Amino acid sequence: MTARSRPRGFAMRHLSVYPGLTTYAVPLPEGNYSIDRNGNPKITRVTLEPEDFPAPRRPPGLTESQWAFATNSPRRWQSALTKFGTRAEAIATELARNGCIVLECDFRDARVVLPPRGWAPHPELQAAQQEHNSQRAARRTAQGDEAGHLAVKLAPYPAAGPLVAILRAQRDGAYRDHVIETARVFLADETMSGTGEVAPWAAVRWLKRGTKTDYERDQESLAEGGQGAVYGGVHKHARIPIALKQLRYGDEDSVHRMRREISIGHLYGEHPNVMPVLDSDPDGRWFVMPLANGSAASHAERLKRETGALQDLVTAVCEGLRHPHADDRVHRDIKPANVLLLNGKWVVADWGLGRQPRGETSVPHRTRTGTGFGSEGFAAPELSSGNPHNVAATADIYSIGRLIAAILTGERPEQNLPLLPARGPWRAVVAEATRHKPTDRPQDVDEFLRLLKDIP
Repeated sequence: MTARSRPRGFAMRHLSVYPGLTTYAVPLPEGNYSIDRNGNPKITRVTLEPEDFPAPRRPPGLTESQWAFATNSPRRWQSALTKFGTRAEAIATELARNGCIVLECDFRDARVVLPPRGWAPHPELQAAQQEHNSQRAARRTAQGDEAGHLAVKLAPYPAAGPLVAILRAQRDGAYRDHVIETARVFLADETMSGTGEVAPWAAVRWLKRGTKTDYERDQESLAEGGQGAVYGGVHKHARIPIALKQLRYGDEDSVHRMRREISIGHLYGEHPNVMPVLDSDPDGRWFVMPLANGSAASHAERLKRETGALQDLVTAVCEGLRHPHADDRVHRDIKPANVLLLNGKWVVADWGLGRQPRGETSVPHRTRTGTGFGSEGFAAPELSSGNPHNVAATADIYSIGRLIAAILTGERPEQNLPLLPARGPWRAVVAEATRHKPTDRPQDVDEFLRLLKDIP
């Protein structure tokens, strides 16, 4: 490092205000020191600097924002107190010892008066910061140009409307870089930019990055379950409504179940009757899904009243279970609260208690809730006796039957006690689906759906 000259007059070595720093006299504003009546130089300000002007190096313990504050530009002491609080003097001293700043103090009666007036960053730091600012300005200009170019190219695609809005409104920074990369992928991927119908929440999935701060969450929950709570919210930048589910407890079993729910949501979420997962925590403690318009429980009266409404729901649930069943996955928690109305279609949600294919679950007891498995009253008898990991698709068929009975009777089923509609074609369907022995029930969703042929 090149030695730096000291145009400050003489060193006041008799003042030992801070160890490791030397006090230097500073001329008066008019450029001289003036003389008191005893003939001694009159000094109004002094600077505190290290003896050998070491190359600036960052002291340990400073955050990025604190370091930027300390080295970005000259600072007044009051702003340092606001930034660092009671640690301000210690931090300023350490910065001075490390050659990062020069402290400027008042001088009265042969002593340095604290607090200091302020500080000036080391010239090398100032030069580096100016270069950084220049590079940042160039990047900002280039980023803005590309954002504008991409916004024009995206304009013909209605589905890309949220991306266009962000590119035009978002200020420079890391998030606009993220949106720019998303826009590039969109234009290059025909499955994203195709002219077919795109779900209104598609942009949330495109913009996913596993960062919870991308979402605003309501204070009050929409629903709470055994392991998690669901909150309404919105994607901060795309302004698309979402639902955010997060764990209420952080134990290993709860995290494992949520990871399973996230995994199945990603695996089958493209199906119109399965709730998709749009974004999620890399550690599996929260995930984002589209905001539904109620559940089968909240629409129970309409489902009883409107012709064909219940049949549409049951058919949708069967279609949502078809692919998972074919892959040897069983939901094990079908109930009205877990069947949601999304964009006019019924979807199967909440796969946290689902059974993975045989051989993929290392700790089967993780799916236990309460005194059994699944939800009491809706769970098949075999889930609370024997080995619930060995259940088949017939366990979900049983739960669909109980769901139908709960909606039509308005009663919550009691575990292992029959619940049938009083009369009508649904009575026989429920009776067949909820037989005690799994072998006596319809064995798959196709066999179950054939029971609906006589439903008006």
